Amino acid sequence: MNELFDREGCLTDFALRTLMEDGQLEELERLEIAEHLSFCDRCVARYGQLLEQGPLEAPPEPLAPTVWQRIKRQARRLLLNRYATAAAAACFAILFWNLGVFTFDLQKARPVDQLLTQSSIRFQQHSAAITQELTDTLNQIFQRFSIERGFAAYEKE
Repeated sequence: MNELFDREGCLTDFALRTLMEDGQLEELERLEIAEHLSFCDRCVARYGQLLEQGPLEAPPEPLAPTVWQRIKRQARRLLLNRYATAAAAACFAILFWNLGVFTFDLQKARPVDQLLTQSSIRFQQHSAAITQELTDTLNQIFQRFSIERGFAAYEKE
């Protein structure tokens, strides 16, 4: 059997060549080689050079045409989505303009202003009443509970 490591502790050429060829090493030998490659930069560089010299595998079919087709298809979708969104927004703007949504009459705005003022005043009054009720309830709870009685009970024990 050929040695996997030389006297300096690095991988031999035989070990690197057999690592490239599948099925010639046992599992324990593969693990030893992998562990050595994890920390020895010199052996990794030698292994990389051997891999560069080896044959390159070509894909079964060329990838460039299909990749370009997918890129063009996605670009068309993005462009269509942008224009469709802009066209829909323009249609809604024209529709709202013709329905009179964007017209503003000052005579009609005064009652709306008064309604908003009245509703905000009512909201403020209701929130003040709720806050006062909550404060009163919490004060009643704290008056019933005496902190001093609680501390005195612990001191007696």
